[in-house]
Amino acid sequence: MTGSFLLVAAVFFGGVLWLATQRNEAKKGPFFIGLEQALKTHIHEGSPLYFSNPGAGDGFWLDIEHGQLVGLVLDRMDGPKDCIVKWKDQRDAYIDCNDNELQSTDLDRYKLTIGRRNGSPKTSVYVNLQETEPAP
Repeated sequence: MTGSFLLVAAVFFGGVLWLATQRNEAKKGPFFIGLEQALKTHIHEGSPLYFSNPGAGDGFWLDIEHGQLVGLVLDRMDGPKDCIVKWKDQRDAYIDCNDNELQSTDLDRYKLTIGRRNGSPKTSVYVNLQETEPAP
């Protein structure tokens, strides 16, 4: 009887651990990141904002170009696969793994849309990590 109980408990806790630690695939489609004016205010007051990927994989930088929000890709496509771009306040620039200074216009971007969805405000900002556009 005790052995059966321990077996059931082990299977239960193993299932809980598996569910808690499994990595989902990257979230499909656009997801909400905030309201346009609040995001712009935070960027103007500080620096670009980093958002993690709600599924799996790299996150992205949110910045402003010509008064418009842009979601910037972290991986440099023309460099090594593991070359992740970081923001450095001291240099007021994005820095790649070779210590090169980059501006937002040097980076590819994710598709970003602003508008209502499912009753959200008309200034809701959504980013789609499955759709990229080349740097201008």
